Amino acid sequence: MTTNTGGQASHMFLLQYGAERVPRSLSLRGGSSDLGWEPLYGVLVDTAEGWVLFDTGMGREALDADVTQDSYRAAALDAGADPDSATWSMHPAPPDPTRWNWGLEGDPLTAALATVGVGIADLRLAVISHLHLDHSGGIPLLADAGVPVAIHRAELEFARSGKALFEEGFRAEDWSDPRIRWEVLDGDTDVAPGVRVLCTPGHTPGHVSLQVTLPDTGTWIFAADAADLGQNLLDRVPCGYCAGGTAVDEAGAATSLDRLLADAADLDARLIPGHDQLVFNAIRHPSAGHR
Repeated sequence: MTTNTGGQASHMFLLQYGAERVPRSLSLRGGSSDLGWEPLYGVLVDTAEGWVLFDTGMGREALDADVTQDSYRAAALDAGADPDSATWSMHPAPPDPTRWNWGLEGDPLTAALATVGVGIADLRLAVISHLHLDHSGGIPLLADAGVPVAIHRAELEFARSGKALFEEGFRAEDWSDPRIRWEVLDGDTDVAPGVRVLCTPGHTPGHVSLQVTLPDTGTWIFAADAADLGQNLLDRVPCGYCAGGTAVDEAGAATSLDRLLADAADLDARLIPGHDQLVFNAIRHPSAGHR
């Protein structure tokens, strides 16, 4: 694992794998029960050391499984939402607005990478923000291809503790293959020139965000689930759900949000929420990627 490389990456692509329909209270502390479609996306960065991917979306098996649909429905009912009412969406529209998720045809990770001419075997490293199933679905494919997977130590330990239950959004099949080549991180780490992993715990115990520095557009910070929506950032509202379930986790989520806002101000960076379709559509990469 590279450390303290600094420098700049070459260019960057933003990949939408699909979307999920969730209550706003999942994203915003104290938020409403209203359901909204939130994109599942990844960040692909070309560096002097090769391609680095941030997050993998939800895998095909999980997308199609009845147990996944049942879990999302239960979470919506628990939040007080009406699960049977179609939910309005921005572009791209879901094939079925009453279903709980959608993904690109075939395997979403493979399909999204193919749109920019990259295959899974071309990746030098994948960084996983956290092990919820809407971010971890591509890990089995990374294991098949022998691609190293960077994860924070606290996240991996939590996943293996027995507390990371499917009902809480974790899918053990995604991260239990013994062939996975884990690269375990203990703090903020430069993983390639221009690509830095930032520790932002709270939503999960080992949640991380990603900082990318490019030659023309400068610094970008991808919050992942430390801030799902633009509203989290504009109104300084922490995430609505903390997997650890303790006051310490909730305090950590608020501290991580403050940290991201401060870092973005200090670096004059573009701070991008993790599940906001409006923002994602606004920053979609040009044909040659962001530079």
